[in-house]
Parts: sequence; C-alpha cells; structure tokens
Amino acid sequence: MYFASPMFFILVILIAFVVLLYFFRKQYKAVINPSNLLWQQAMNEWKASPWIQKLQHNLLFWLQVIALTLLMIALAKPIWLSEGVKGEQLIWIVDTSATMSALKDDKQLIEESKQQMKQMTERLNDQEVTLIVAGRKPQILLNRESNINVIQKTIDGIAVTYEHENIEKSVKLAESLVSNRETHIHIFSDSVKKEDLIDRLENVSYEIHNAHGIQDNIALLSFGVAGKENRISGLVVIENQGEKSKTVPLVITSENQTIFQQKVTIPAGKQSVVNVPDLPQRRFYQALIKSGDKYSADDELTAVYSVLKPNVYALGEINPFFIKGLETLGIKTVQMDQNSILGLKESGIILAEGIPVDVLPKMPAIYINKKQDSANPIELKEPIKETDSSLTEYVDIDKTYIKYASSPITGNWGNIVYSGNHPLIQTGTMNGQPVIILNFSLENTDWPLHPGFPIFLYNSYQWLSNQTGFLGYFQPGEEKWLQLKDQNTSIELFNAFGKSISTLQLNKENFKAPNKPGIYQAVSEGQVYYFSVLLDDREKRPQSEASFILNGSKENKKELTLKPNDSLWFWLTCVVLLLLMVEWEVYRRGFRA
Repeated sequence: MYFASPMFFILVILIAFVVLLYFFRKQYKAVINPSNLLWQQAMNEWKASPWIQKLQHNLLFWLQVIALTLLMIALAKPIWLSEGVKGEQLIWIVDTSATMSALKDDKQLIEESKQQMKQMTERLNDQEVTLIVAGRKPQILLNRESNINVIQKTIDGIAVTYEHENIEKSVKLAESLVSNRETHIHIFSDSVKKEDLIDRLENVSYEIHNAHGIQDNIALLSFGVAGKENRISGLVVIENQGEKSKTVPLVITSENQTIFQQKVTIPAGKQSVVNVPDLPQRRFYQALIKSGDKYSADDELTAVYSVLKPNVYALGEINPFFIKGLETLGIKTVQMDQNSILGLKESGIILAEGIPVDVLPKMPAIYINKKQDSANPIELKEPIKETDSSLTEYVDIDKTYIKYASSPITGNWGNIVYSGNHPLIQTGTMNGQPVIILNFSLENTDWPLHPGFPIFLYNSYQWLSNQTGFLGYFQPGEEKWLQLKDQNTSIELFNAFGKSISTLQLNKENFKAPNKPGIYQAVSEGQVYYFSVLLDDREKRPQSEASFILNGSKENKKELTLKPNDSLWFWLTCVVLLLLMVEWEVYRRGFRA
C-alpha cells in the first residue's frame, strides 16, 4: 500500500491541537451524594465503575479524534495493489459447441468458462475487452468494451448453441482486431490443441483455458429408418469411446410411445450396430440410449420417415401425355381407381382428371379441372402471362397456345399462370394438403409439344414432394431459404412437446433452425411440416486437452499483474460522515466532557 497524497499527513497537527484543547479544559462530574453516605465512599464507587462508563464521559472527544484521523487518511488517498489481468487489449474467444454442455460437478463446462471470464472481469483495470463466440460463423458480442457491467451482462447471456466450434476462423477474426497495444487472446474451450494455432501472431500472447469433463463417453452415432415392401425398419449405430465394456438400454419412441427397447453391450473402443425390424408407421422416431455419462447431447437422435421419391397415382381419365411425361422423368406412375386409393397406406402424389374435386384423397395432388359437358368453355383471346414461381421456372409457358379454359374452382388460390382475368394454373391447399390446379385440359393446347411441358411436370413433382410434410435435416442454428406454397405467410416453430419457440416471416428473413437437436414442427396456415435438427458428427467424438500458453512467459501462471485500487478513500469519507452524525447525537443528548 502507498499514499497518492502523503502531504495531507501534516493534518496530524490539527489532531494534536484538539487533544491539547481537551487537556486544558476543566473536567468534572456532578455526583449526587446522599446525606447518609460519606463523600469518600462515593468517590471509591465512582472510581470502581466500568471503563465504558468512564469512556462515555469523553465520548465526544474520541469521536472527534477518530473522525479527524480517518479524514486525514482519506485525503492522503491510500492505494493498494491487487491481482490484475495482463494486456492492454483483451480478446476472449468462447466455445459454445455441444461438448461444452457436458457436466462437471453438476455444472456445464460452459458455466466453468463463464466463471473464469467473470473472475477476470473483476480484475480489469480499464482494459478493453472483445468477446467472440466461436460458432460455425464466428460472432462478435463485444468490441473493445471497458464497462464492467456491460461485460458481465454479456457473459451471463452466453449459452450452448450446439454448433461445432470454428476455432481457426475465430482466431483469425480475433487477430484482425489486434491493435498496436499489448494484446492477449484467451480461448475458452475443451479441446483446443497447439496444432490449431500454428499460424499465430508472434507479438500476441495466447492463453488457452481447456475445461476437462468428458470421460468414458458412449455416443449414438447414427439412426435411420426406411420403408420397403410395406415394412419399416431402422438401423442404430452406438459407439463406446471409453476403456471398459458397457451395457446400455436402447429405447425407440414415437409420439410419447415406446415402440422398441433392447439392452446393447458395446466393447471398449468399439461400435455396435442394432437392427430394428418391423417398426409401426409414424411420422418420426426418436432413438435414446441411457448411457449415464456426463455428456447427454449425443445420447439421442431423431429420424423422420418420408418417401424421398414418392409415386404418382393417376385417378380418372388422365391424358396420356401426362403419363408419358412423368415416365420420361423416371417417375413411377400407377393407375388406380377411386376404391383402391382409399386403402392406400403409402404416401405419394395424386394426378387426377375428370373426377369431382371434393372426392380427392387427402394427399398432395395435381388436379386437371376439366370442363364438364354442360359447361360452356371459356375461349382465351388475351396473351398468357405468368408470375414469379418455381413451378414455371424455365417453362416459357407464354409461348404456349391454349384455346379453351375451364371456370376456376371456388377457393383461396394463388394464380401462377393466367390469361386476362382467367386463371390457368393455380396453387393452394385442400384438406391440409398442397394442390396444383390446371384450369384447362391438354386436348385444348399444344403444350405437350413444347420442351417446357416436362419441365413443368418436374417442377410440380419437386414442389409437391417438398410440401408433403418434411422440410429436411438441419444443423443447429442453420439458416436456409425455404420454398413453401406461400412465402408471404408466417411460419411458427414448435418443439416436440408442442411449445412455441419462434415465429418467422419467410418473405423478410431466412428460415433458421433451432439450436438444440431434436424433432420440430413448423406450422403455416394450418399445414404442419416436420424437420429434424441433428448434432454435428464431430460433436459425437469429444476430446479433452490440457490448458497451455503460447508466446508468453513460461512462468506466466505464477506472475501477477498488479492493478492499483484507490476506492478506500471513498469508504473512509463515508465513515467520517457517519461519525459526524454520531457526534451530533452525543452532543444533543448532553454526553459531553
């Protein structure tokens, strides 16, 4: 400790002057002496009274001496040194990958890293802090921030994102922010190695804080389901990354029902493949292993059952050009009657013509709105135009000749192709399923002779396949542009428990998957879509590395960076103010020497 203004110790003369004043002041105590008590006996009793009673007679004196002494020390401004943080500019890189969710002493590894950052924050001395989250795309949360409250609040908001960490890009981003001042880069992770920092800057110190927590891990590497000959089977791969053989329960559930369970023994350092036959048909399946280890993010996987290349089922009097065009594209087309389609268990796409629209099965469909014999056909005289849609991409339908069209079906449909006020191709939903409507028959057009006709069939097939309820597999937090039937509507995301987690406006922002792996639902205008968020395969093989320092002193851990603390004068002043209030109260009550 030292004093910034030692000259104020000259005020000790003032304290001595106050003491001298008390020496020259008459001091007496009025004592009421009863007539039946001798004076000598009263004096003896007064001298034998407790010391606190004697102190009370001089209380005002002692309060003044203490107040003046503390005020003198406060004016001298005492400063002491405490442990600080090395560097003028600090850059913190935080790993928020799935492995940082592993437990250590019943706390996630990310919490250990946050605690280290908070402790460093308390030792800052007006230093600037830059905070970077090392996700798939590194993100800067703080840039040269020196406000401790802001830094603490930002640290509290850090959470596991389950993305695989990109330490290399994060370090390069941090190095691009290095100024001419002394800079120290701190990396908070669990598996950073020296090999990851080969191309480091020589004038920057790197300190890696690796947390240790994952040992003897058992991971669910893969899980998938497939249908063949009206049967659905699954395949599960489990890996034991520990040094001892273990037996774990494998459970497969769907819609909160257990449909398969089995105990699996995995040798140390080996993989086990489990075949799951005869699964009941469900929209999705969840595989779970109860490993009992400290890392649970790789203990669960979700598989969505969907037909990647659905068949096309033809109903009614289908024009042969449709069948020929689909077969040219390699799409299997099956002719069926109305009774057979009702008992169909497999999913697919309906191609219907010449049947009432209200008898269409609850499946995605291409419906040719063929004019009835009693209806008058609409002759088209105006040019054919199209809107911007994926259905008409590369089709050039404006070069097509269409003589007659049918009256459109009543409903809320989107017009894709039209001639004047007459819609020719429309899209919408019916019975919760996507539908493409053609308000003309191929007999009244030369469209099959154009190269754009099979392209339209392909676009329609792909569009309907993507609308059948499965949006695909996503990485945690992955952003992707989605092609839905109406881009102007909002889409609401729900987790497997039916809890709403976010709402997106697709015409203003990209679709962003949730961070936590699992099965999710996306609801848009009554249509339910499923998608799955999968853990990165690299997060299923966690590693632990020791902490180390690069480009710093080998004894850096033992060296202390000292920072001055000068806040004591403020608290001393507060105590002096409190003593003045006590002095006034003592004087008011008459306890004066």
